[in-house]
Amino acid sequence: MAETVLNLIWIALGLAIVAVAPRYTMLGASGPGGGFIPFAAGLVVAGCGLALFLRSARQPPSIWPVRGVWMRMGMIVGGLAAITLIMPHLGFILTVMPIMIVLMQAVERQSWWTALLTSTIATFGVYFLFTRLLATALPRGPLGF
Repeated sequence: MAETVLNLIWIALGLAIVAVAPRYTMLGASGPGGGFIPFAAGLVVAGCGLALFLRSARQPPSIWPVRGVWMRMGMIVGGLAAITLIMPHLGFILTVMPIMIVLMQAVERQSWWTALLTSTIATFGVYFLFTRLLATALPRGPLGF
């Protein structure tokens, strides 16, 4: 029952985003406007919610996660909250890389070398994608990056 309600919430949230997105420019002369990505994301959220809703109607109810799973989910949410709070002060790279290392170590149980290598590649890859390819400003830290 709870899973069905949650899936209906995803559908409603996605449709609400789709309904609000056209208030912003969808497509302009220079390409997609500010409402295009939220519109597309709303469609994806509503579509995934619908797929989960239809799948849950055909399957027996699932068992809620055990305590360890709740702890890992809480750590991920805490890590994202920490990134949100710390990034304006330390910048993107100095915030995301250490938090990603800790999360990979604690949540995914990766070795330190795997966590360090993966977080370094992912952090600099995302930094390059946003700053160079998409020409988007990311918060700069005290070291200038």
